[in-house]
Amino acid sequence: MKHHEETRVAGAVPLGGYYLIHFATVGIILPFLPAYYRSLQISPSQVGWLQAMSPLLMLLAPPMWGRLADRSGRADRVLSAVALGAGLGFLPLLWARAFPALLATAVAYAFSASSIPTLADSLTLRRVEVAGGSYSRLRLFGSIGFVLSTTAFGQMVSKVDARAVWVPLALMFAAFGWSLTLRARSTPADGVSPLAGLGLLRQRDIALLLACTALHWIASTPYHGFFAIHAGELGLSPSVVGMGAGLGVVAEVVVLLVYPETLGRMQPRHVLSLSFAASALRWLLMSFVSGPVAMVLVQVLHGMTFGAFYTASVSALSRRVPPHLRASGQALFAAVTFGVGGMIGYPAAGAGYGALGGHWLFAVAAALELVPVLLVLRVRPPPPPVVGSA
Repeated sequence: MKHHEETRVAGAVPLGGYYLIHFATVGIILPFLPAYYRSLQISPSQVGWLQAMSPLLMLLAPPMWGRLADRSGRADRVLSAVALGAGLGFLPLLWARAFPALLATAVAYAFSASSIPTLADSLTLRRVEVAGGSYSRLRLFGSIGFVLSTTAFGQMVSKVDARAVWVPLALMFAAFGWSLTLRARSTPADGVSPLAGLGLLRQRDIALLLACTALHWIASTPYHGFFAIHAGELGLSPSVVGMGAGLGVVAEVVVLLVYPETLGRMQPRHVLSLSFAASALRWLLMSFVSGPVAMVLVQVLHGMTFGAFYTASVSALSRRVPPHLRASGQALFAAVTFGVGGMIGYPAAGAGYGALGGHWLFAVAAALELVPVLLVLRVRPPPPPVVGSA
C-alpha cells in the first residue's frame, strides 16, 4: 500500500479543471489590472513597479514552495496552500488606492500566486511520466480558461474599473476549492538541498536555455504590462483588448493541440528559435498598428509567443532535470524566466513607455527578441526524455 500511495498521480480531469479556473483568473489580471492601476492615477513607471512584484517574488517563492513539494512528496497539498494564499493576498486590493498600499498587496499576492504554475506543471509532468499522455493537451485547458475569461470580461465592461479586482478574486477562491480535488503523492526527496535548483545552473545547456527564455520574457513585458494601457491611449475600447488577448490564446490552444504531432517532432531549441522569431515579428507589427482590427489580428502570433515557447521550454528542461528535482527544476525555470526576466522587463517597460510611447517601445522589444533567436541554437540537442511527451 505504501508504494501505491507514493506513486499516485493527479487525475486528468482535476488537473484540466484547475488549469481552466486558474488561468481564467490570469485572463483578467494580466491584460486588465494594469489599466485598473492607471485608473487610480498611478503613473506608468509605478505600474511597471507594481507589475515587477510578481517576478521579484518569483525569484524567492517558487524555489521555496518547490523544495517543500519535493521534500514532502505532496505537491497537491502545497498547491492548495498557495492557491488559498493567492486569494487572501489579493483581497486587500478591494480597498487599496495609494501606491504604497497597492505595492504591499502586490507583494502579498505574488508570494503565493507566483508558484502556482510551477506546482501545477510538476503535478502534470508527473502524471505524464507515470500514466502517459501529453503535457500540452492538459495545459491547453488553462489557455481555454484564459480566452473565455478575457474575451467575456472585455465584452462585459465599457471601462476598466473595480470589476478587474473582484471578478478574478472570486475565481481565485473557486480555484482553491477545485484544488482540493487534486490527489497525488510521490516519494519524498528527503535529501533535497535548498540550493538544489540553483545547482542545475552548473549545466551549461540549462544555463544557456534559461538565458534565452529570460531574454524572451523581457521582450514580452511591454505586451503583458502595457497592452491595455497602449490600446486605451490609442482610443480603443476594452473590448479590443479582450478580443485581442482572446484571439491570441485561441491561437495558443491550437498550438498546444497540434504540438505533439507537429512541433513536438522538432528539437526544442528549434521550436524556441521559431517562437522567438514569430514574437519579433509580432512586436514589430505592434510598433505600427493603431486600428482595432489590425490590433486584434496581430495577436494571433501569441500562439508562438507563449504556447510554443512554454511547451518547448518545459520539454527541453524536463529532459535534463532528475525526476526527484522536478518541482525544483520548474521553480528554477520560473525564477529565471519570469522572475529575473520580469524584474528587468517590467520596470524597463514602464520607464520606456513613459519616455518613448507604446509604438517605439514595441519596436525596441522587436529588436531585443532577435537576440535569443540565434542564441538558443547554441543549446545542444537534449538527451532522451526523462518524462513523457510534451
